[in-house]
Amino acid sequence: MQRVLLIISCFLTMAVQAQDGVLTMTLEEALQIARQQQPDLRNAERNIAYARAATREAKSSYKPKVTLEGDYRYNPIIQTSVLPANAFNPANDPKELVPIRFGTPWNGVAGIRLKQPLYDPAKLATLDGSKLGEELALADQKQLLADREEELVKTWYNIMLDAAKAGYYASDLERNKRNIDVINEQVKQGRALEQDLREATLLMSESSIELEKTQLDTYSDQVYLSYLMGYDAVQLIMPKEKLEDALPSSEGWRTTISATKEEVNQRADVQRQSVNLKIAEINMKQTKAEQLPVVNFEGYLGATNFTNRFNPVTNWYGSSFLGVNIRYPIFGSGEKKAQLEQARFQFENEKETLRKLQQQAYYETINSNNKTAYAAKMVELQRSKLKVQEEKITIVRNRLEEGRALPQDLLNEETKLAEIRKDLYQYARDYMTALTELRKSLGKSPASKQ
Repeated sequence: MQRVLLIISCFLTMAVQAQDGVLTMTLEEALQIARQQQPDLRNAERNIAYARAATREAKSSYKPKVTLEGDYRYNPIIQTSVLPANAFNPANDPKELVPIRFGTPWNGVAGIRLKQPLYDPAKLATLDGSKLGEELALADQKQLLADREEELVKTWYNIMLDAAKAGYYASDLERNKRNIDVINEQVKQGRALEQDLREATLLMSESSIELEKTQLDTYSDQVYLSYLMGYDAVQLIMPKEKLEDALPSSEGWRTTISATKEEVNQRADVQRQSVNLKIAEINMKQTKAEQLPVVNFEGYLGATNFTNRFNPVTNWYGSSFLGVNIRYPIFGSGEKKAQLEQARFQFENEKETLRKLQQQAYYETINSNNKTAYAAKMVELQRSKLKVQEEKITIVRNRLEEGRALPQDLLNEETKLAEIRKDLYQYARDYMTALTELRKSLGKSPASKQ
């Protein structure tokens, strides 16, 4: 008995000491903090910015490029070529070769070069792929946010459930204490056995242990919640909401529900796979584009310097051109054909994966709804049974005091109460888990009220 009271006193002391370090907030406030400081979500924001920068880079590849170039060098050995002797004098022997040096020991080049892509299908496909990269980064962020919110909401509900369980076990301790007092009096009067008193004491010890475990579970869930919210150090948090706020009546629940096509397409995983399908299509187009002609407009304006001694100032001779450059691959080793075939296979794989996710969405919606509806009804039933059982225990205790019931009758009813409460907690957990999954399956936030 003293051990039980000591445990209760310790927990009350810990609770009082921890009040200053515990933050109390709503679920929506917790989600907002997580969105702002959770490392994975912050990285997702950076990935979006990175993808946008890649798109700007791809766009710039189709803009004109002007390059200023220059070169000045010394040639210790000047390139030499030969021409037939009759190239200078028809009377000379054509079999005789005359060596000729091209260039001078010192020469330089300076100019401005212009290049403007006119038609480059591979670059256009890369640009389209970069835009899809932005969409994929956004879809990844939505998927990550949905996963993190689902985990956070479930943990939030666990803390609410632990708080309710702690309240129940605390009331159990008080009620079991009254039961011990009644049975102890019965033992003194010779109307009850010592065995009955020991059994009642064990029930009280069990409630004490369950309260202790619930307190430890609450702390573990709070630490995990602190991690999910992105705190650098452990920050204990308690929900403002109560368990009753999260456990509505089973009335109004439909036994069947199906997701519309629009809701399915709003799911984060479906949106992400839709982008993957588009990327696979772009990859296929890009592979085809690499076999098409590339047309560029090019121009050059510059000069070349030739001197026998170091003199980069004089003897410059101008040169320039404007023209269109066309490159058209007409023969390959079959590598591009194989790559195109692989790209087609990848496109078909992504297409079937998208179909699978859409089919899975319909199943998950119906399954989650059925679980939610069943758990909601069972929660309502267990709460009613709990209320009836608590009233029954009061009646049996009064009868025991009047000598019209046995101590074992009271202990049996206490055992039934514990079983009912255990079932209530399990159905409550099932309900909140299924409801969170249902919202996610419909493409909504796990914390949505709809």
